[in-house]
Amino acid sequence: MASTKLSVFLPLLVTLLLAALLSSLAAAESQTSFATKKLFTMKKEKLTHLHFYWSNFQRAPTAVSVAPILNNATFYGAVTINDDTLTLGPDPDNSTSVGKARGLYHFPSNTTSFVYEMIYSFAFTYGDYNGSSLSLLGSVFPSLSGTASELTVAGGTGVFRFARGYAVLKFASGDPKRSLLVNELDVYVSHY
Repeated sequence: MASTKLSVFLPLLVTLLLAALLSSLAAAESQTSFATKKLFTMKKEKLTHLHFYWSNFQRAPTAVSVAPILNNATFYGAVTINDDTLTLGPDPDNSTSVGKARGLYHFPSNTTSFVYEMIYSFAFTYGDYNGSSLSLLGSVFPSLSGTASELTVAGGTGVFRFARGYAVLKFASGDPKRSLLVNELDVYVSHY
């Protein structure tokens, strides 16, 4: 009698154990295959050079100070938010607009060396890059002598997904009557 019960339940027990083992293997395989699935195909990486001008009106709706200056000699603590124009040429009134520079800069140093930190998104509205953007950040050492500052390209959207690279920023011109500063930007960006 005992052997009859064992002969009935043994195949059932083996079937259940085998089903559990197969289920466990299938779950492990699906987790492994999920981690190695291609979610989308990457195109070949390329290097793009962008050249444009960035116009910043210091006393206009395009630049608003949101934190006061704590020290008038160094601008320490000042934070300004900008919504500036990007153009193909150095004259913001007579050049083709290619996008907007939106972000902020602040003065983190309590010394007399004039330096500011910037965090910007350059949103393009023209040509092949329409709808794409680049994020730039870094320290800027403004100089009227043409000395350049380098910024980091931290990422991008649209055409510039997975972007990395650097930008060279230098003073191009100014108009004290309009509180206008124009910077020239050369951006070297690797993207797919």
